Amino acid sequence: MAEFPVILRGTVSHAYILVGGFSDRLAIGYAFAKWLNCQAKDTCLTNQACGLCLSCRVFESGNHPDIFNVTGTKATGIGVDDVRDRIVSQMATQPFKYKYKIFIVDKAETLTPAAQNALLKTIEEPAPYGVFLFLAAHAHTLLPTLLSRCVMVKLGEKANTSDSNLPDKEAQALADEVALTIKEMDVLEVMALYRRFEPYKESRESIANLLDMLYLSFARRITQAVAKGEEVHHIWYDNIAVVQHTKQVLSQNGNFQLAIELMLLKLSGMKENT
Repeated sequence: MAEFPVILRGTVSHAYILVGGFSDRLAIGYAFAKWLNCQAKDTCLTNQACGLCLSCRVFESGNHPDIFNVTGTKATGIGVDDVRDRIVSQMATQPFKYKYKIFIVDKAETLTPAAQNALLKTIEEPAPYGVFLFLAAHAHTLLPTLLSRCVMVKLGEKANTSDSNLPDKEAQALADEVALTIKEMDVLEVMALYRRFEPYKESRESIANLLDMLYLSFARRITQAVAKGEEVHHIWYDNIAVVQHTKQVLSQNGNFQLAIELMLLKLSGMKENT
């Protein structure tokens, strides 16, 4: 199969949302889960599991003791009882044999709000061996509180904005600049920053792409801190939630200027010493 997206090849996070078509998300999700517990992955020359170790062979048999498929038991979707019985209770114990306990939640967009809320503490205070893979056709039904605690991976999409003349590198530079400097800006500087976003107004795809880059700029800080064993400040998650909420507002045809200005003001006001 194709290589994992770049974002899946770095430091392992505790929670991912893989958004894409049915075959794409299942193929990548299951291959990633298999690779995570592969006992030979550190010596493999590719990003794929070896297929030969005990973990890989057990996985292929469909009976891996540390990889769990979570589906809803009711037609209404994945409910709070499903989450408590099949995730929260399982997470309380160490892996049976392998490095990670991995929970693959397909059709994650059907998680009820109560089920998502039931997951929050487990995701906020993850066990070192716990990994969540939420596979979804779309993410707009997921709560901002859940979205902000996961790494978003979009599958089967090109990173460029084909209907825009705005280069990706320009959008990435803007996203990185905002993430790095906005907390040092005063109100006038923040309002002036809005003008840098105006060229993206005419293309829904390009503003969504820019906000995804901003999301990842903030998320990268979290994953780097986790990798170094440093403190992860709760405000970093709040930053991500603000960006995700703005993207959701704009996807529902919200007022562009109001949404972006409000996002920038919120981001600038989130001080880590408060």
